[in-house]
Amino acid sequence: MPKIYAAKFSDGTHWIGDTWLECEKLVRGTSGSKYKSFAKIEDAKAWISGKKQIKKGLRIYVDGSFMPSSEYAGWSWIAVENGVEIACESGKTPRPAFSRNIDGELYAAWKAMEFLAKKKRKGVICHDYEGVKCWATGEWKTNSAVSQIYVNRIAEIKVWATFEKVTGHSGDEWNDKADRLAKAALIEKKKK
Repeated sequence: MPKIYAAKFSDGTHWIGDTWLECEKLVRGTSGSKYKSFAKIEDAKAWISGKKQIKKGLRIYVDGSFMPSSEYAGWSWIAVENGVEIACESGKTPRPAFSRNIDGELYAAWKAMEFLAKKKRKGVICHDYEGVKCWATGEWKTNSAVSQIYVNRIAEIKVWATFEKVTGHSGDEWNDKADRLAKAALIEKKKK
């Protein structure tokens, strides 16, 4: 899927285009410029204008975290409906992590799908780790223990979910909050 690139400059001007090379030429060496990629031109225009774009429907943002000082992974999910948080959950994996933060990412997605199944509602799982979708849809082979556990856990409940990739650490309010909650779950565990 082609990307749209947008840039804002310190003098108040902006630019929207469809190639990274063009964007890079404009922002390189300019003080105070900001740039970002988008899947849709509407999202780029909203970012340029500074208006918060509210996505409709039920969306669940999932994330995982890992710290070398802990053998577990942190995880979290946040359910957002029409721009309003309606539920969230976070914690640490019950077993030591096989694959660092991937364990947390997949555990969060599983728990989010459980939430959808309990509510009997369809929703979009918003993830920044591609494996959340690719293992669920069968695009990737389940060669690792963590992926096999994930696929087995979601076999009956994945029908409630569709998937959307979001860019991590890009200023997405809900993805950033899910990231903070997953990290906080590990820090709380260390304190105990």
